[in-house]
Amino acid sequence: MNLDANNAGGAYKWLVLIAVSIANFSAALDMSIVVVSFPRLADVFNTDASTVVWLAIAFSIAELGLLLTLARVGDAIGRKRVYVFGLAVYTVGLIFCSISPNITMLIMSRVVQGAGAAMTLTIGSAIVVAAFPREQQGRAIGIFSMLMSAGLIAGPALGGVIIDVLDWQGIFYTRIPVGIISLIMALMVIKEQKESGARLQLDLGGAATLLVGTGCLLLYLNLGGDWGYLSIRALVLVIVAIILLGIFIYIERKVIQPVLDLSLFRNRVFSMASITNLIQMTAGSTGLVLIPFFLIGGLLLSTSTVGMLMAIIAVPPVILSPISGWLSDRIGNRIPMVVATICFSAALFSASRLGIESSILDIALVLLLFGVGMGIFMAPNQSAVIGAAPRRNLASAMGVANTMRLLGSSIGTALAGALYTHQLLVNQARMAEQDITSNLIEQLSIIESYQFVILIAAFISIASILTSVLVGKQDKSSGSV
Repeated sequence: MNLDANNAGGAYKWLVLIAVSIANFSAALDMSIVVVSFPRLADVFNTDASTVVWLAIAFSIAELGLLLTLARVGDAIGRKRVYVFGLAVYTVGLIFCSISPNITMLIMSRVVQGAGAAMTLTIGSAIVVAAFPREQQGRAIGIFSMLMSAGLIAGPALGGVIIDVLDWQGIFYTRIPVGIISLIMALMVIKEQKESGARLQLDLGGAATLLVGTGCLLLYLNLGGDWGYLSIRALVLVIVAIILLGIFIYIERKVIQPVLDLSLFRNRVFSMASITNLIQMTAGSTGLVLIPFFLIGGLLLSTSTVGMLMAIIAVPPVILSPISGWLSDRIGNRIPMVVATICFSAALFSASRLGIESSILDIALVLLLFGVGMGIFMAPNQSAVIGAAPRRNLASAMGVANTMRLLGSSIGTALAGALYTHQLLVNQARMAEQDITSNLIEQLSIIESYQFVILIAAFISIASILTSVLVGKQDKSSGSV
């Protein structure tokens, strides 16, 4: 059965949106709730932070490495089938996490979760988009984004409460019922979406080179800061990543059913929207990683105060994402994307001006501007990507969008860590030669290092304004209709 928006009933599309959004809320919660448990897990398993951080790295490698492959499988054999299987895998991962007796099993369980997330995140988004007519897709993505933002907001606060009351296992087993409910709803509500007459010829070479290549790249980005980005083992990782990803592109140009259809990038809307997503996530992640260092180490604010301030970022998307999606359906995607990237760039430039005399209000306004950019950006950007892709490639197109997001986040995090650490050492050495007390040296060097790196991120963000302009106008009659 080839299901699309033209034969989906009015109530059906909203039921699909609810069913998929519940699962994605839990997935968004996972992104922020697990990080809160790192200190507790290091204590419980008598290990250090460098080991515990593998809970995030392992999840990211599995998700990013499998995302495009599983999206292609969903397009070919049926999105509901792959989505339901992904929900089951993700829920099993939660069960394994909650009963893990040691850090090794917990990390492996996170790999299982990442594999399940690779199926549910992208294919779930494609299922929702396909259930809505072309003129309402932006609105659907906006509501979808709003619920993901709500999950990100709730994560840190909810995680802290759960750990205090139920210990670390609670952050996993309390979400098992959500996984089961999502699975039941998916089975009952979602109709199969499959291209008529499609036969899957799995691109094993492309899948393998993509998984290992992106895995090596993520390891380089995450561990290179500790090893040294120019150390032998770090260089080996990045060289292997470049070689394998080069082979991946070569394979994709030759096979009949590639994991990634490179012809999608011939469409200017698709390619420019994807590049904008990558640049913006790189710049935005650099800022979001370093702001807590500035607030805690530079301004000496308490952790609880910083947590409340950082939550401000996630509030505007809850309000603005549905509005931005509705607006993009009416005036197109380019103008909202340009406005969003301007807001991001302005927020980063403003953040680079924050200093030791900055007030809580100054900081809150900067973070609010960050949130406004996030709230406006996601719906029109994803709408541009999916609108430029044929309906048969919806999941693959969403896979590209999510791959760009995850890759940009990893690059931004690595860039922030490397530049900040280097600049901190430079500033500390320079200040040590002056008549400044040691405590003040640490505080001032944190502030100046933060300002330097955030300013670089702001200039990177400016490039996304240009690429947003280059997206151009989208033909409403083309793409996924």
